[in-house]
Amino acid sequence: MEAGSQIEAALDGHHAAANAAFARRDITAYQALFSSDLQYIQRNGITIDRRRLMQDVETQLSRRYHTESSFVREALDIDGGQVTETLLQTATVKASVLGFLRRTWRVQRHGLYTWAMEDGQWRIVRVRVLSETVESRWILGR
Repeated sequence: MEAGSQIEAALDGHHAAANAAFARRDITAYQALFSSDLQYIQRNGITIDRRRLMQDVETQLSRRYHTESSFVREALDIDGGQVTETLLQTATVKASVLGFLRRTWRVQRHGLYTWAMEDGQWRIVRVRVLSETVESRWILGR
């Protein structure tokens, strides 16, 4: 198994790839970061699969025109063939509705992201959202 710092570097690369795919609205590249057996446990305790998550992401991508995202890794736990990150993510998403109505969201999400090696690549196999704060505001005009 790779040393902790090598794993961190690999995961950092995947986070950068995820941000780039989201910015390009490239759902295929974004989806490749997640295992086909993904379990995404939302803050409300409901578990969704990769197909449902990608449907939600595709909807977001169709409406947004600007995204900024960053994260702080609070912990990295290596357990056998899996690695779990504790992350605090912050994202700002701006979307347009009907061309003249704009909405801005600021999301802070605290979660556990479990990665496993699949086909020689680290992929997210499980997400558990521990907490999530969403602020939203509407702006009229261009």
